[in-house]
Amino acid sequence: MSVSTLYHPPHHKAALTKFWLAILLLAAIGVGLAWIGAGSLRPEVTQSGLQFRVINEGSGDPITSADAAILDYALTLDDGTVMDTSESHGGAQPFTMDAVFPGFAEAMGKMREGGRYHFTMPKELAFKDRTPPGFTGDRLTFDVQVRKIVRGGAAMMQQMQAQQGRPEQQEPQQQP
Repeated sequence: MSVSTLYHPPHHKAALTKFWLAILLLAAIGVGLAWIGAGSLRPEVTQSGLQFRVINEGSGDPITSADAAILDYALTLDDGTVMDTSESHGGAQPFTMDAVFPGFAEAMGKMREGGRYHFTMPKELAFKDRTPPGFTGDRLTFDVQVRKIVRGGAAMMQQMQAQQGRPEQQEPQQQP
């Protein structure tokens, strides 16, 4: 029996096309699932230029301008240098939206109690046109954990500042 007389099954182009379409469909599903899974790694970018990413959502309503929030934070520069931390001030610190950088206040409005957040802002959102001496870089990056939100706490903090002889309306602190 010669090789030319062996049985060769007919090629089914339709079956081969279905096979490759199934492979392409599986690959597309895999890419789609990877895209969805990486969603938490992509920051939300606001109109002001704030890049905000939720690490752990937290619970309850977001912080409002009437609230005070006790926060742990770390501020790093473009080159990774740690510029400031709550640890350097004795641990978690109370903040109100009217006493922080405009970009930090914008980020606070997205935070919930118990949540952890990572956000980056252009230096203009922090310093406007008064960049402090020695500051190098274009962005500030914060890692923040919200320990506690005190609803209505902004008024209490203003009263405490007034009792301590501080003016109620100050320039925003050079902390976050």
